[in-house]
Amino acid sequence: MNYWKGLMIAAGIDLVRIMGSPVLAPDSKLPSATYKAEPTWPMNPENVGVIYVEHRQTEEVDRLIQVSDALDSLMMRLQEEPEDVNAIEKVADVYATNGWWDAAIGPLARAIQLDPERWSLWSALDRAVAQAGMAMITDEQLTVRAAAFVEAVEMWGHGC
Repeated sequence: MNYWKGLMIAAGIDLVRIMGSPVLAPDSKLPSATYKAEPTWPMNPENVGVIYVEHRQTEEVDRLIQVSDALDSLMMRLQEEPEDVNAIEKVADVYATNGWWDAAIGPLARAIQLDPERWSLWSALDRAVAQAGMAMITDEQLTVRAAAFVEAVEMWGHGC
């Protein structure tokens, strides 16, 4: 049974290569010693019908690059000042703004450890827990997530 399966896969690959090969196309010119291909340039008036595709980044990719840059900046700031509650809150806000509610819980837990009197942190944590689909979260789980966030800050930018 394995032999036939392998044979069918090989035949499929061969078929794809043959169908996609410009050398085997009926109207293609075969490369030879007398045939020289000229480079095609976008501004060449002889190639008026040629379509050039530019590789543009989509808006989504641009947005993710901006988010990545913001997170890089905030995490580098936190490496210098690990107890900057405002920066930690901004990290959580970046996660929450992008709908990454579960990821926002760790920074919020750490910020609450540092400033338990700030009600905006508690409110953001309640919203993140609810949006992440959790009914509730224990103090032990918050402690674990806060420690994981501290470790992530320490490892940020080290290729890990």
